[in-house]
Amino acid sequence: MIYKTKPFKHQEDAVRRFVDKPYGALFCEMGTGKTKIVLDIVQNAEEAVDVVVIAPNGLHHNWAINEIPQHYEKPLDVFCWKGPIKTIKAKKEFQWFLNGHKKSRMILINVEALRTASGFNTVNQFLDSANHEIHMIVDESTCIKNPKAMQTKRVLELSKRANCKWILNGTPITQSPLDLFSQCRFLDKNAVPYNTYTAFKHAFAVETVMTMGSRAFRKIIGYQNLEQLTKLLEPFSLRIEKKDCLDLPEKTFVKQAIELHPQQKRVYDSMKDDCLAMLQSGELVTSTLALTKIVKLHQILTGFITDDEGAEHAIDNNRIAALMQIAETTKPLVVFCAYRHNVRTVCDALAKEYGRHQVVAFSGNESSTQRNKAVEHFQNGQANFFVGTSAAAKGLTLHRASTMIYYSNNYSLETRLQSQDRIHRIGQKNKCTYIDLVVPNTVDDAILKRLKQKKELSSMVLDDLIEIIK
Repeated sequence: MIYKTKPFKHQEDAVRRFVDKPYGALFCEMGTGKTKIVLDIVQNAEEAVDVVVIAPNGLHHNWAINEIPQHYEKPLDVFCWKGPIKTIKAKKEFQWFLNGHKKSRMILINVEALRTASGFNTVNQFLDSANHEIHMIVDESTCIKNPKAMQTKRVLELSKRANCKWILNGTPITQSPLDLFSQCRFLDKNAVPYNTYTAFKHAFAVETVMTMGSRAFRKIIGYQNLEQLTKLLEPFSLRIEKKDCLDLPEKTFVKQAIELHPQQKRVYDSMKDDCLAMLQSGELVTSTLALTKIVKLHQILTGFITDDEGAEHAIDNNRIAALMQIAETTKPLVVFCAYRHNVRTVCDALAKEYGRHQVVAFSGNESSTQRNKAVEHFQNGQANFFVGTSAAAKGLTLHRASTMIYYSNNYSLETRLQSQDRIHRIGQKNKCTYIDLVVPNTVDDAILKRLKQKKELSSMVLDDLIEIIK
């Protein structure tokens, strides 16, 4: 077997299990090294290969900059998508790549780009030029969980041209077992014995008919036959959890209570009363509208409000003071925020106290080069504070820090779980501490409680959402 870096036993076992298989699902918890596993599988193929790696935006760059140089031993030409290939220089570079100056080639593209004709056609052009066995990898494969999404349809179309296919994810089920249908469909149309999403849903979901006003609709109220689903997945999947294979330090969770500023309390109470009056009026109100109201209440608690024109206005609050107090004694430090406004607030406060060079931001507004530099500067010690949104929750290694503050929580369970593993992963030597800044008995507190219960806010029914606001 060929290894550029020595594998852990669980990684070597995984490679040996899948190296001769046509497809597989690596459901490996974040931090167990699943990217290395699949790279080792690919490079231990008997012949040269042409590889397509599809990942969420930003994460595909991490493959090019960190993962491939670190773990891939064989000669390899790599092309990393940076946008439509329009300039003469870009076209020449891509053509040089297609010509295959080394035996094996790998194209890296973000899944969002496949929604565009340019991104989709670029991958097809690469596949048209393939002279070897085609391997296709989808990293963070929940990005194709929605069978109706354009990016899912495009990925499934491309998959028909691949000889070997792999999906990677630490949390393959983010909302329901139904998330697995499209992921399995990518691997092979016969991976599970259901040809349609509807048939898959009937097998594993429990539905009831509900009414809202004069409208009747079917709603999923639970799931069934999950042992059967597990057995269907076993032949081609591998679940690896950190507790079973790595001697990582323990996690500690701390909830730090934040008192509302008087101005903040007036604004929050007023909007809460308006929301409850609307939701309890008996008028037709959708769960989507209720969730929108919750978001606005949550924004107030984190220190800003958005007006009807979309402009953001800061509100006096005590949250930033609490964070700054922690920062005095805790460095390096990772801070996660639900909103970009929070990122700007935190970055400005930390920069004023410690210097702009000590703070890096990862909010999704930055270029891929800027995001990569942010991670690099933090990990090598040039910066002591890393401040990010959900855009930083996947694929990054930030284990220089062992303390993470949730300045404001995202509503997504997947984001919460993924973000925790940015510091709790291979290479971490210290106990990991997670601090949630929370205003008790508010929407802020309710969101955290549901995340701990592993419930998605987006799956809540209207009565649940009303209870959250109360």
